[in-house]
Amino acid sequence: MIKSRETSVPNTTKIGENVEINCDTFILGENCFIGNNVRINCKSFISGDYLYLADGVEVGRGGSYGPNSNVLIGDNVGVFESTIINPSESVTIGNNSGIGSEVMIWTHGAWLDIFDGFPASFGPVEIEENVWLPARSIVLPNVTIGMDTVIAINSVINRSVPRGSLAGGNPVKVIKEGHYPKKLSKSEKTNMLEEIIEDWQTLLKSKVCPPVSISVSENLEILLDVEGYPRVTFELEKKPYNISGDSSAVSEDLRDYLRRRGIKIYTGNRFQSMKSDYFQD
Repeated sequence: MIKSRETSVPNTTKIGENVEINCDTFILGENCFIGNNVRINCKSFISGDYLYLADGVEVGRGGSYGPNSNVLIGDNVGVFESTIINPSESVTIGNNSGIGSEVMIWTHGAWLDIFDGFPASFGPVEIEENVWLPARSIVLPNVTIGMDTVIAINSVINRSVPRGSLAGGNPVKVIKEGHYPKKLSKSEKTNMLEEIIEDWQTLLKSKVCPPVSISVSENLEILLDVEGYPRVTFELEKKPYNISGDSSAVSEDLRDYLRRRGIKIYTGNRFQSMKSDYFQD
């Protein structure tokens, strides 16, 4: 159910069951996914392409209809199961950022009487591009997490974190600043791809599929040949990554396996793995 004065939901969007959306403005980009039992209540919710909202995400709670209750999300963002985003003040999440399961993002915190000297905090939260905020972390008001930052699981982010950091703890502390991104050589990347492919081929043994031949070229291309299908080439030398050739269930399985390492190739299709034989219907 969507109640919104201004609505834009492309037909490439998939929305699950028992979803409630109540906004003044609700705009999604292309190829977005909203899971089951999602609640979105705020003044405006605007997202770029390839937003993934997992089951049980809640955007709203106290003060979520005020003039600053705006959620702005970039492209290729994942927000995972049972996360709470409270936009009493604005919340911004930049491109390619991931918000883990059961994360809480708060833009206000108050209960006891300020006339008795108790604290009250109100302020926006900004999570910049290429941030990984993992499970059960808590972000408090007036915080900016700089781009290219990784936060440790179960952290309490009560202060801003500079870009490129590895940070964590309760309260959060910067462990390494200017640590990300790292520049890797082509040979290092090739070795990584070969290890990933070896792991994937081991997993593939538990799945029903035709014979497969696979290799890595000197230009960081994965060449995948599946019996009965044309060759599929994964082009990974530079971003945005690309895939060429007619896809199959096997190539989609590999595309999803690469995604699990953060190597994301967006094609308009949802990431999806083949089931192992012990999970077959």
